Amino acid sequence: MERAATTGRVIPYLAVFTVLVTLGAAVFVEVFSPRSFDSFGDALWWAAQTVTTVGYGDEVPQTDGGRLAAVFVMVFGVALISLVTAIVTSGFVARAQRVQQKGELAEHPPVHESLARIEDRLERIEQRLRG
Repeated sequence: MERAATTGRVIPYLAVFTVLVTLGAAVFVEVFSPRSFDSFGDALWWAAQTVTTVGYGDEVPQTDGGRLAAVFVMVFGVALISLVTAIVTSGFVARAQRVQQKGELAEHPPVHESLARIEDRLERIEQRLRG
């Protein structure tokens, strides 16, 4: 997941998923609240601007059912943006930590070798104490 986020390979999947949710929301509002919009194109435009949290406000549902669908689409849009932000941030932080750790290992190899030997000795002592 980290590699997919930092290389950008996750973006097409998120884009396709967002398009599917947008289409699904437009179809949902057209089927279950047909008087919310004048046309399917208007419903699709509303769904796209709502799921992406742009929300121009030029198209809004006119019925309670349409507004209920809008709530779900808005929550999904906010959750999607939060998820994308978290995934990308997590990937960058993990990568920076790896780079930093590699740099520290390269800067102080004798110290790290000594620490590894000490850890081995402690492990052997613990095994003797247990056994």
